[in-house]
Amino acid sequence: MSGEGEADLERTFGPALDAALAPWRTTPGPLVVLFSGGVDSGVLAWMLRDRGDLALLTVGRPGAADLSAAKEAASALDLPWRGAVVDDAALESGLRSAGSELSQLPRARQAIFLALATAVQHAPEGTILCGQGADELFLGYRHFQGLTADAAAERSRQDLEQLQHDDWPRTERIAAAMGRRVVAPYLDPAVVQAATSLPIAARYSPGEPKAEFRRWAVRRGVPDVVAHRPKRAMQYGTGIDRWLRDRTAGPA
Repeated sequence: MSGEGEADLERTFGPALDAALAPWRTTPGPLVVLFSGGVDSGVLAWMLRDRGDLALLTVGRPGAADLSAAKEAASALDLPWRGAVVDDAALESGLRSAGSELSQLPRARQAIFLALATAVQHAPEGTILCGQGADELFLGYRHFQGLTADAAAERSRQDLEQLQHDDWPRTERIAAAMGRRVVAPYLDPAVVQAATSLPIAARYSPGEPKAEFRRWAVRRGVPDVVAHRPKRAMQYGTGIDRWLRDRTAGPA
């Protein structure tokens, strides 16, 4: 299916993503990509690489996996990168800034939004772009593995609905409270329509998450080390989930 799947992505999804990113190629002012070193943010960085003021940012606890992965990936992309090592005080500040948005969430979900809030707090000046939406569109999460194609398609629909109607608006509110703007190009309506209109085989690969999307990225020129980096959720790759878990548990 790989050749056919890549062709499907290039005919429909590729032009839609190109169009969604077109304004950000020329809009005045600095632009920041929240960068994990993986394929989702890597595609955005690669497609916007000709901007002279593009900056890649990664946040993480000391020794976090995302910091080393992103540094290597930014070098492969030949783009400027900054790693922000966050301490307890920075994370406590992030909790205070996003507190009203996090208080009713279970701890595991709090970690997701705390990671995003911390990244927004540490981002340099400019509009912030992030890769949210790609895992929902191209079934990148672990919970998709082992599902039938029909079940995976339904779970993708549910995940995307949750992201569009709850998680992403929450992210926008957190950023706005900090005086910042975040944009998710994968959630552009035309991009969503193009991706979800693809055959499920072009979006779901039970043995290799996001296989067709990764191969399409390589065909677009994204370095292999970026396109094929294994998925690691932001809250884990930054070490923020563990910090929040330890904080919640308190002293032994």
